[in-house]
Amino acid sequence: MQEPSPELRVLYEEARRYEAARDHYNAIKLYKRIAREARHWAAPYIRLGEIYKYRQEWKPALYYNKKAVSLDAGNQWAWWNVGIAATALKKGRLARNVWAKFGQSTDEPSLGPVSVRLFCQGQFEIIWASRLGPARALIRNIPHPRSERRYGDIVLFDHAIQGYHTSDTCRLPVFDELGLLKRSHYKTFSCVLQSPESRDIRTLRQLCREENLGFEVWGNASRAFASQYFGDTPEYYFHNFELQPELQVAIAASDQEGALGVLDSWKVISLKGYSDFEAHRV
Repeated sequence: MQEPSPELRVLYEEARRYEAARDHYNAIKLYKRIAREARHWAAPYIRLGEIYKYRQEWKPALYYNKKAVSLDAGNQWAWWNVGIAATALKKGRLARNVWAKFGQSTDEPSLGPVSVRLFCQGQFEIIWASRLGPARALIRNIPHPRSERRYGDIVLFDHAIQGYHTSDTCRLPVFDELGLLKRSHYKTFSCVLQSPESRDIRTLRQLCREENLGFEVWGNASRAFASQYFGDTPEYYFHNFELQPELQVAIAASDQEGALGVLDSWKVISLKGYSDFEAHRV
C-alpha cells in the first residue's frame, strides 16, 4: 500500500477532528479529497464508510467500505460494515459471504438475547431483543412511542459495544440501533391500572401471553439508567417496577379490540379497574 504524504496525513487528522465534532459535511469533503489524492490508502475510505453508516445512507456506506476492504483485506471493522450495509440493502448473498468470514450464520431463527439502544430527540432507551443474525434483532419490549419503534419490529444494529445492560438474571452487551428493517404488525396501547397488586400484574401479563400480545410496565420512569461509575463501557442497570396506586402499562396488539379485550378480561378476574386508555401513533 502506497504511503500518504505528510500533507495528506495532516489533512486526515483535520478531517478526524471535524468528524469528532460531528461536522460531517467538512469531514466528508476532506476525506474525499484525501481519497482522490491517495487512492491506495484505506483509511479515508474506512472513515467515509463509517460516517455514511451512522447516517444510514446505505449505498455510499457499502461503496466506501467495499473500497476499504479492497485496499486492506484484513480490516475486520470495514468487513463488518460491509455486512451491515449489505443487510440494510437486502443484498443477502453478499451479507452471508461476509458473515461467513466471521464464522457466523443468518440461518438460525434466534441467536439469543441482546440489548439495543434506541435514540430519539436527544434521548435513548435500552430494550431487550432477540438476535436474528449478526446485525438483525427482533424487539421484545414495547418501546416508548417517541422512539418510533414497536414490539416485534426487526431492526438493524451496530457491532460496537456501547456498554452492558445488567439485570438480576443476565448481563448483555448494548449495541446501537441503525434503522428499521421490517415493521411489526403490532400497535402500541397504554393505560393506567388502578391500585394494582403484584398478582394483578402477573395476571395481566399471563392474559397477554395467552393471546400472543406484548406486555410492559411503563411506570417508574425509564427502563434503565447508567451507573455513575464507568469508563468507556457504561453499565446500565435494569430495575423491576415498584407498585403505585396508579401504574402505567403498555400492551402490544394488532388492533384496539385485542388490547381492550385482555383489559376487560383482567377487570373481571382482578376486580380492579383501569383508566386513560390510549392508542399510540407509532
